[in-house]
Amino acid sequence: MSGLFHLAKRLAEPLRPRLLPSIVIVGAQKAGTSALYSMLVRHPRVIAPVEKELTFFGNDNTYALGMAHYRRMLPVRPLRGRGWTTLDATPNYLYRPAAAERIHRHLPGAVIVAVLRDPVKRARSDWNMFHQFKGHPRYAHLYDPRPFAEAMAAELADPPPFGYLARGHYGPQVERYIRLFGRERVLVFGYPELKASPESVVRRIAEAAGLDASLFPDRLREVRANVRAYGEPVDTAMEERLRAYYAPHLRRLDEVLGGHLDLREER
Repeated sequence: MSGLFHLAKRLAEPLRPRLLPSIVIVGAQKAGTSALYSMLVRHPRVIAPVEKELTFFGNDNTYALGMAHYRRMLPVRPLRGRGWTTLDATPNYLYRPAAAERIHRHLPGAVIVAVLRDPVKRARSDWNMFHQFKGHPRYAHLYDPRPFAEAMAAELADPPPFGYLARGHYGPQVERYIRLFGRERVLVFGYPELKASPESVVRRIAEAAGLDASLFPDRLREVRANVRAYGEPVDTAMEERLRAYYAPHLRRLDEVLGGHLDLREER
């Protein structure tokens, strides 16, 4: 009898309703979103999807497969209890212009979360990832062999597909989400704040999503930075060029947010 019960349960599971995300972490890349995701799924009413980065709304090919495809990546709604939810943590949603409108179309009540990092450090961390893809079994085709200064100089002259610099143009990226969801549903944090006060950040997100923040474990794990070792020292001259390049972009971000967001990190 137990065998028949478990068989019937497996057959019925695809027909059961799926949870839709009430929290969408849209970015930025290389700004601690993996750590933030890991902390949020420790809430007893948050069920993790099949993987952290579902990429559905930012990829034209997967989005064309429709919401049925997206739902298959989301957890089944539990039969017992109330207040269950899930989340989507795909950090390239912030950079992809179409993603904001798609998310709003299908998840209009979601809380949007963006963690922003010093754009110069974010670009360097992004480059470092691609620079270490040589011989990678899955991502070798994305390997960027150029030294950091050479890669950045090329982007300053004529931005190539890597988009190291464009991903740090936070002002218009954040503005898209505020225009669609309203300022109160778009939570923007600086990476230094996430590192210094991860528990506070996580609880603010939970409360905005209607979750009982007191149900989190007593101590959430710390946010680790710079997990990948850098293969070369900082190029001071290039860093100064990049800071001058980003200065107007950061002023634009402050205008969008209506105040200054501190992105300064300790060296």
